[in-house]
Amino acid sequence: MRILIILIVFCASSHNAIAQESFLRQVYTQAENDYNLGRIEQASTALLDNMKEFHGNLRQSSIRLLVLCWIGLDETEKAEEWTAKLLAEDPYYTASPQDPQRFIALVENTKRGLTAKITTASSHAETLAEVPVPTTLITEDMIRNCGGQNLQEVLAAYVPGMNIVDCNDDINIALRGIYSNGQEKILIMLNGHRMNSYCTNIASPDFSISLAKIKQIEVLRGPASSLYGGVALTGVVNIITQQGADIDGIEAKVGIGNYGQMRGDLVFGKRYFDLDLLVWGSIYKNNGEKKDVSEESFNEDTSNMQQDHFTIGRIGNKPSHDIGIQLKWKDLQFFYDAQFSQIIAPFTISTLAKTYDWDRYKTFNGHSPSYSTESHHVDLSYSRQFEKLYLKGNIAYDNSDLSHYQVISDNSFEELGQLMGLDANDPNNIFIYPGLFRNISGQEQNYSFQLKGDYSYISSAHHNGNLSFGTEFSHFQLEDVRYALGYNFVMIAPENPLIPESGKGHENSYNAFLQLKHRWHSIILNAGLRFDHKKRADGRTLNEFSPRIAFILLQPKWNIKFSYSRSFVDAPYLYRKTNELLPLLSSERAGDDFSVLNPEFVNSLQLTFAGSEWAKGFNFEINGFYNRAQDLIMTHIIEHLNEAENKTIGIELMTSYRKPKFTADFNLTWTNTIKSNLFTMSIDANNNTPAITSNATLSWKPAPKLKLFSNIAFESKTTSYNINIVQLIRFQQLSSMIANLLEQQMTERAAEMIPLAQEAQEHIILKNDMKARAIFNIGAEYQLGKVTLGLNVRNLFNTKYERSGMNTKLIPQKGRWYMFDIAYKF
Repeated sequence: MRILIILIVFCASSHNAIAQESFLRQVYTQAENDYNLGRIEQASTALLDNMKEFHGNLRQSSIRLLVLCWIGLDETEKAEEWTAKLLAEDPYYTASPQDPQRFIALVENTKRGLTAKITTASSHAETLAEVPVPTTLITEDMIRNCGGQNLQEVLAAYVPGMNIVDCNDDINIALRGIYSNGQEKILIMLNGHRMNSYCTNIASPDFSISLAKIKQIEVLRGPASSLYGGVALTGVVNIITQQGADIDGIEAKVGIGNYGQMRGDLVFGKRYFDLDLLVWGSIYKNNGEKKDVSEESFNEDTSNMQQDHFTIGRIGNKPSHDIGIQLKWKDLQFFYDAQFSQIIAPFTISTLAKTYDWDRYKTFNGHSPSYSTESHHVDLSYSRQFEKLYLKGNIAYDNSDLSHYQVISDNSFEELGQLMGLDANDPNNIFIYPGLFRNISGQEQNYSFQLKGDYSYISSAHHNGNLSFGTEFSHFQLEDVRYALGYNFVMIAPENPLIPESGKGHENSYNAFLQLKHRWHSIILNAGLRFDHKKRADGRTLNEFSPRIAFILLQPKWNIKFSYSRSFVDAPYLYRKTNELLPLLSSERAGDDFSVLNPEFVNSLQLTFAGSEWAKGFNFEINGFYNRAQDLIMTHIIEHLNEAENKTIGIELMTSYRKPKFTADFNLTWTNTIKSNLFTMSIDANNNTPAITSNATLSWKPAPKLKLFSNIAFESKTTSYNINIVQLIRFQQLSSMIANLLEQQMTERAAEMIPLAQEAQEHIILKNDMKARAIFNIGAEYQLGKVTLGLNVRNLFNTKYERSGMNTKLIPQKGRWYMFDIAYKF
């Protein structure tokens, strides 16, 4: 009987809730009909009487309709007040082109007045003036204006301190001179969901991230572990997607260009009362730009190149793609995204940087030599507002298939075999054969559970206080591990049976953060602390605290910020496992322990001055920073060690100017490294980081249907310091021989070899200069009704230039690439 009573009460409550929701929808529908029939006062009264009961998307739609009512009644102040409330509900709200022009202008003007709100810096919506660290906001229009074809190009165009580095194997970016072989120092998120691999820490900003679905990009410049933990070492990139209501239909685009470029984008979005649906799909492929070795100046000696040509910018035989769905119903949100990324290295591994015959090498699971990742991301979240308390919980699952398939050399490489303790006469020594390659692959999975909250503990005329908190648990595991070495282009060396099993592993991570934001008159204190605990696969534990504190002085036309933050990123699982497996791969390293890699750290001080609307439409920001990085991981020939440090100062300038028919965005960065080293050798200079970088992006509408845009990127003369792998091997071999001779008291013979070792040591570091360059990009759009025609040209003047990265010789960059596209809005 008790159970029956409970069921009856539950059913009655559910029926009442459904009835209440149905009633509110009827109220909204009737108000919408009244508005359309001109009974505006009746519509506004009904909406106001029930506004407290509306929630979710229905509340947002009701506020929008109420703003339209106030506009119709010429109640300007009330329209502005409720527009601000609309943007408070959804900081990313954008009016539809079908909306009345006065409403569109009001939304845009209110956004500018609020200096646009972001959510990445403090886990809740706030203006750019209030964020505790320098932040760059990239809007949908800005993405189109710069003509960027992928996320890397967009970030490089707008984010001060961020420059492109080329590590041969992967699409990569650096922030303030700190980078690795892959993009593993900057956290990239999609609507707050981590995209970086839990195995490699890498999230390549390439063509596997569709630009068509993006509403805006929020970039935190500086360490951000106090909120986001590991990976957020130098910055955070949070990609905010459109909502279904923003699209309100179907947007389709197809493009074709030189070098076999083909691109397709499709976005569908719709809002049905409390249901908001967004679906997207993007695909891109090309054949790459083939270049002749004889026409390039990147290598002093081209006589020993194994092929007379190489290919730049090729992404593989299988197109990159990004397919996803985002579904919001009231306070519940579901998100799914499937991506495939593949990059073909133009040259062989590391500082050898030789050309190679890509077509001769065998395939693994259908992949020829390349870096490829196929990933799936699922996120289910629920949020709720309880007066002053906001809570959000989410469950996430990530799955990725990783393959790092690299060519070592078309020719034999006996020196590497000697370093690994293999005899040149041993038939099992694969390094005496040509066509050398390696393939590291595995499947990673990650489960995470997260709870976040914001509590407004005071709100008065002089004080506003907010407390943010959160905790998270994640479980990572790597399966199906393979570490294959090959020779003769298609042959696989016998694999130690212990490697696949030893490569597997799992790790558990726990974290919690607390952040206080208190405003007293015009002064804001923003302080946060996060604790991360990880149980590594080898049984070791990691415990790290990440603090941040910032003081902000707000004035109507300007603001000043001063902040300190400390950030860390744990050594990638793949690096640690590779070190651990070395004794199984090399007889020379039996008994050695390279697996103990420590996290990398960055401490940062920043001072920022920003001005808004000093002239109509003009905003600017000047930021000075000091970074001290410690225990940075360097990739040796086959192992990884915490060996590098970096102390850097810099100044960043960012300005924007907005007019109805003209916009301009400009940034300039000066960076000076005052202390750094490469392995144990001091270089104390910028490494692959220009002293001065600058970007100017302009757009102009000379006619209502025509839009012209351009981007000019400048980089000053840049120096690249890298390791000469052949000389390093020779030095290590001579050092070992000298040590053995001294043990045998053969001092005269040892003395004869010391000059040879010193000579090899002097040539270990390669120093190459890359001349200053300015790269011009242009584009145009012409609208014919629902059809938009577009043209985009990268590197207009076909300028020849190079870039480099960690342990990489100079890599020639792409020449003139262009694409025509046609878009249609259904």
